[in-house]
Amino acid sequence: MTQGKVFPSKALLQLPLFQDDGSTEQYSTKEQIERSYARATLVARAYEFTLDDVLRMNDKLWDLHADPISSIDAATTTILTIHYNLALGTLGPILTTRPDLAPLIQKLLKFEIIGQFMLTEVEHGLDARQIETTATLLPDGSLELNTPHPGAAKYMPPVTTISGIPTIGVVFSRLIVDGKFHGIRPVVVSLTDGKGMCKGVSSRMVPPRSGSKPLDHSMTSFDHVRLPPGSVIGSLEESTDVRGDFLKSIWRISTGGLALSLGTVSFLSVGVYIAGKYSLRRTVSGPEKGSKMPIIGFRTQQLPILHGLAQVHVLQAFSKFAIPLFRDRNLHMYVRHGISTIFKATALQHCQSTLLALEERCGAQGLFNYNQIVRGHADMRGVCIAEGDILAISIRLISELLQGKYRLPEPKYPDCLLYKHEQGLWKEARDRYAKLSGTHRSEEFNNAILPLCRPLAEFIGHRMAYEAAVDQGVDPALVELYEAGVIKLDSSWYVENGLLSRAEQFDLESTAANKVLPDLERFLDLLDVAEYATAPILSGKSWNEFVLSLPQFSGNSEPLEELRGDSPKPTSMSESVYRKFLFWR
Repeated sequence: MTQGKVFPSKALLQLPLFQDDGSTEQYSTKEQIERSYARATLVARAYEFTLDDVLRMNDKLWDLHADPISSIDAATTTILTIHYNLALGTLGPILTTRPDLAPLIQKLLKFEIIGQFMLTEVEHGLDARQIETTATLLPDGSLELNTPHPGAAKYMPPVTTISGIPTIGVVFSRLIVDGKFHGIRPVVVSLTDGKGMCKGVSSRMVPPRSGSKPLDHSMTSFDHVRLPPGSVIGSLEESTDVRGDFLKSIWRISTGGLALSLGTVSFLSVGVYIAGKYSLRRTVSGPEKGSKMPIIGFRTQQLPILHGLAQVHVLQAFSKFAIPLFRDRNLHMYVRHGISTIFKATALQHCQSTLLALEERCGAQGLFNYNQIVRGHADMRGVCIAEGDILAISIRLISELLQGKYRLPEPKYPDCLLYKHEQGLWKEARDRYAKLSGTHRSEEFNNAILPLCRPLAEFIGHRMAYEAAVDQGVDPALVELYEAGVIKLDSSWYVENGLLSRAEQFDLESTAANKVLPDLERFLDLLDVAEYATAPILSGKSWNEFVLSLPQFSGNSEPLEELRGDSPKPTSMSESVYRKFLFWR
């Protein structure tokens, strides 16, 4: 976290709606979803977005996604990122040619109407270009939107009436003109009026995702829905470049890939803070008879927390490097997409592995949502898939780089160990690629190159993150620990290439950890997330209050007859009866 940064939503923490002590875990799914929409409404009002903020991707848009308030309720961020980045980001640019949409866009900006971005279908996720929803142009200029079969239902966007807010959708479909396919186009559709579903629109709410805050994710279908002329976003003419036009129409997904990944810093910060503070106060028997020692005294407890601290600071520096590059319209769209992919792959790799380690180091307490860490891990698991599955976008990036379609920014520190590692992996990939006789669509490429893509994207990110941290003056001890941590992720390569033995790698990590450990409490406080950490295990007082808030079961029933102590005791047991008990089937 950026020390001292005040996010527009911070004042909301004083409201009871945002003071979650863990007891709300027992609310029904519907009640929790209603709370998330109520929170999202207040967060939207706090940010006061303008269309310029959305279209120019101003700081306010990035702040929304980096806001640690998402660690209290990630569902609010899901609602708002779909609404502002995807739906408004797609619809907003046509306002100059469609001034009649101004009233709708104003209500969307004020969150008086919710926008949904509806691309993927039940049977078409990564192959979204093969979607089957159709928008057929009729003779009078109107359109008919239709879902041809259940597998073509739009999958995931939350479309129910639980929010109580009118909702529209930016629905991607196959544009059919005079019986001919003209390309994939987004169309604007009324979904609900806040009280009921609009005519011809139906949805089925899927069960909640495991571990994360529930949201009304849905499968939505359209039954020959009539749309007025002008509902298509874009031209009615036949596409001359179907793939290119499609990628341009969904480019806000790439923005979302980078933006949503900023949440890793907040979730890591909160997770490290909770695990760190808990480890400082939780005690076990010490080495001396009758003594107590905090569990932070164990090296195995220290390392996940210290590495998490280093990752928070380095990723924050990386984000400050990546965002300006992504916003630079002078760079080719593919390069900007590449920066987004690399940041996402790197940030999510660190966040997922570290939160999992922190869960385990909190013991049984780490298993429960009310202590935030395991829930944060589940929420971030969703981000791995949302706005571009990490594996799929990594394959696309590395494949295009191998084919020489474009280049990423040049490394700054060629003597850095992480750069040498990256170059070694690139050589391995290029050598394999040079031996292939087929194209990038061949079985050879599938077998030889695809397994290398995600690790290579992550290792490029490690090097970029390291460079950003050095350039931005991150505490050298934290940078050293970060470097030691990512070296361990491919330990054998450094041994194989004679750069670092296993013993040297161990010592590198140990030395760096020893530099950070004495300042652990100071570093935890500098995360500046105390107000967002609601886990009951943070203190004895908060734990006792949490326990008292839980349902209590008590009564006056007598003990079971078999355990009263006054029941008749058998004098003996025959061997046949004994064997029945012993070998009961």
